[in-house]
Amino acid sequence: MNLSAADMQRATGGCWHGQQPDNLNKVVTDTRAFQSGDTFLALRGPNFDGHTFAASVADRAIALIGDHTGVKSWIDLDNTVLEVSDTLQAFGDIAHAWRQRLTNTTVIAISGSYGKTSLRSILETGFIALGLKVAATHANLNNLIGVPQTLLAVPNDTEIAIIECGISETGEMSRLAAIVQPDIAILSGISAAHSDGLGGLAGVVREKSLLLEGADWCGLGAGVADLLEAHHISIPTQSMAVDQAPADNVTWQLNGCELLLSYQQHDCTQQASIILDLPAAHWGSNLAFAASIMLRHLNAVDNGKVSLNDVATAIADWQPPAGRLRSCVGKNDSVVLDDCYNANPVSMQAAIDTLCALDGTKVAILGDMAELGAASASAHAELNISGVDRVYLIGSHMQVLAARHKQANWFANTDDAVAALAQESFTSNDTVLIKASRSMALEKIVQLLSSPEVAHAL
Repeated sequence: MNLSAADMQRATGGCWHGQQPDNLNKVVTDTRAFQSGDTFLALRGPNFDGHTFAASVADRAIALIGDHTGVKSWIDLDNTVLEVSDTLQAFGDIAHAWRQRLTNTTVIAISGSYGKTSLRSILETGFIALGLKVAATHANLNNLIGVPQTLLAVPNDTEIAIIECGISETGEMSRLAAIVQPDIAILSGISAAHSDGLGGLAGVVREKSLLLEGADWCGLGAGVADLLEAHHISIPTQSMAVDQAPADNVTWQLNGCELLLSYQQHDCTQQASIILDLPAAHWGSNLAFAASIMLRHLNAVDNGKVSLNDVATAIADWQPPAGRLRSCVGKNDSVVLDDCYNANPVSMQAAIDTLCALDGTKVAILGDMAELGAASASAHAELNISGVDRVYLIGSHMQVLAARHKQANWFANTDDAVAALAQESFTSNDTVLIKASRSMALEKIVQLLSSPEVAHAL
């Protein structure tokens, strides 16, 4: 980021107090990450007030940004201050101002109830392998705080910026879309995840669709176009729906761990294959979707010179992010599938299906899926675990699934499960899937059952 004081004032509608700095290169909201010469922006929440931390960085700050009430508390600080009405709004406005400077960057925004992080990481892997300069969302910086942080860290010579947009409440997506102003908008998939704060599946569909408005073109994952149509939401003219226009997309077939890709271009069928670490059908779907997006974008800017083989080679080395069905060595040479970062009904069933496609004894340790609202009971009860040999279920929501499968072991909470699993034995013939929503903290079980050197999601 490189914005002038005047740029910041125009973007936020704020008022400078004191001598305005020439340029501001970094806006930080967390004093723990603050470095000399940064600008500190004080966020305010229901249980915290960032303004109270400004004094700890004041002697190193080029400027402070606060709201009307917070600025009054800084009267003893000898700093240049930008006063705004709402610091969260201002953070997004500053990020949008920088986004408008990224005139040579193709900005790709990704949202979805499932698959968005994997899709983002595949695209990042592929574009980098093809020699492009890429910036992308890291960790879970995909909300109204994380998206501005991500955008403001995009260098102005970046060719591709891939921004994840996650929401849990009504109104957040329209705000994120306004901040990011994507050239390409992608919805990876839609389910009832986070429906508790969005008004059911209809609310999820409506809110997610707002990301598509204003984009040059959009990519729609499996089932998304049908959901948009079912909820009377117009699909943008410039769109690529993976299950509605197969001639324009990469199609796929999974034979064991071999992913076969096919693509029709200039009346010629191109084919390629990728060997996956697991027979995971949802990986195959995500890789084919990413390949479709990459081919459409790259061939638009490079006159059709990029082949399916080029893209397949670029994404062949992709590995899932930590905590998302990452395979690691467990105790007694068992295999642990660490998928504990998050869960929703679609991703949960996909992980179970992947487990069931493997040889040997199949063990599933499954915890509650959160934020499903009224659909929670049915979503848990309808999970198909019939192909699993040993089942451990954790949490109050999983109790309905345990009632349907008397052979399952049920635990009220993660700590109880950890205590019981510490007494269980696993062998080299066992594959252990560990999956739940983030709030269940099943990384405790991953740590219990895996080798000490395994890296865990945070």
